[in-house]
Amino acid sequence: MATVHIPSLLRELTQQAEEVEVDIPAGERLTVRELLARVDARYPGVTARLVDGESGELVPEFAVFIDGEPAGMGLLAKVAHEDAVYFLAPIVGGS
Repeated sequence: MATVHIPSLLRELTQQAEEVEVDIPAGERLTVRELLARVDARYPGVTARLVDGESGELVPEFAVFIDGEPAGMGLLAKVAHEDAVYFLAPIVGGS
């Protein structure tokens, strides 16, 4: 099972679940977009908050990481059976 870590800003859509497991058979891979579709089937509204309706790309308020590494391909990045997927809001600040 791949694990999708739900940002706190979206947990009202997942009944406060911090993580959602998505079944990906061993040896298969899904794109992040396909993974989100499976999450959205259980928790409607998640995709709408993460993906821009016009461009079909990840909204700029979030970045996607797979196993701690930035997913340079964004929604086209591949996710495997035991991967951990994070949607993180950028950290801003400074002095």
